[in-house]
Amino acid sequence: MRILFTGGGSGGHIFPIVAVKREIENLGKEVSISPLFKFIGGTIEKRILEEVKREKIQVKKIISVKWRRYFSLKNLIDILKFPFSLIQALIEVWLFMPDVIFSKGGPGSLPVVMVGWLYQIPIIVHESDSVPGISNKISSLFSKKIAISFKESEKFFPKKKTILTGHPIRQGLFEGSIEEAKRFFNLTGERKVILFLGGSQGAKKINSVLVDAIYKYVEKYEIIHICGPKNIKNVELLTKGILREEQRKYYHLYPYLNEKEMALAYKAADIVVSRAGAGVIFETAALEKPVILLPLKGGAQNHQVKNAYYFAKSGGGIVIEEINITPNFIFGRVTQLIENKKLYRQMRKNCKKLAKPDAARKVAEIILEAA
Repeated sequence: MRILFTGGGSGGHIFPIVAVKREIENLGKEVSISPLFKFIGGTIEKRILEEVKREKIQVKKIISVKWRRYFSLKNLIDILKFPFSLIQALIEVWLFMPDVIFSKGGPGSLPVVMVGWLYQIPIIVHESDSVPGISNKISSLFSKKIAISFKESEKFFPKKKTILTGHPIRQGLFEGSIEEAKRFFNLTGERKVILFLGGSQGAKKINSVLVDAIYKYVEKYEIIHICGPKNIKNVELLTKGILREEQRKYYHLYPYLNEKEMALAYKAADIVVSRAGAGVIFETAALEKPVILLPLKGGAQNHQVKNAYYFAKSGGGIVIEEINITPNFIFGRVTQLIENKKLYRQMRKNCKKLAKPDAARKVAEIILEAA
């Protein structure tokens, strides 16, 4: 059996593919099937590409085409690029000729989906966000089934083809122990731990609201800060100029964490402060970690804001919009959440309302049935 994956090249698109691929393998063992996997899509971040290759997924890049909902000359350039991307997809899909195509949407996915439809290959689409992107909206027209993470997405797709599965997350994130986490991050164990996440590419806004109030945080809490590879030098320089030697043991800075390390970071964290990508929302929900969400304003369909408020309805997270993101305000909300034991316990319970830890297996079953 041959299974083809396609999608954008960020962690938000790739990590769910990895989660689904592993569940396909697990299900395959139950029925003596050994699938072959290939990924065709846009540019993948280097460190994420390495993780994909370790999964024994063959990777082929094609020209990445992005559809923007606002006026930009780049749209004209991408329209001109699209026929070349389509030709590349025609060749690459023909050479692999899969039994099924699984698309996560994003730049580079639409040509593969359209070619798959031409070749009469079953197509399964997964939408992570509460409001779908353009690629998935168009791809849904060619698909056999559409899996969604948020119930709110149902209205954007044909009812008969749409299945609420949740967001596939890697089961490796549930592994590890507190003791391992303490050793890896060199935690003192004296204080509550706050995990600041900037996403796979780093978020400058999150970095700045933490760094500008870092002296307050290290007085009360222990911090694990994932700042993004592009920001590490600048953040290191700034924090070294602020923190005294005796304070640095409470601040742990990293550019990026792999899956095993991320599992340990979640294990150690009492609360999480993050952007509002679907991946983080469903990971923190499944791991029962209360989260303060700082959604990115102005993204595609403003999807992070809508994701964040949908999750906040369940009571597992707090939303702070861009206009209110200041160092002192964020620190106040962190303190309020972490010091209010009743609120904290209730938010942990509420996380279960949205959590769907078996989402990857459900999507894998849909893919295998289609194949």
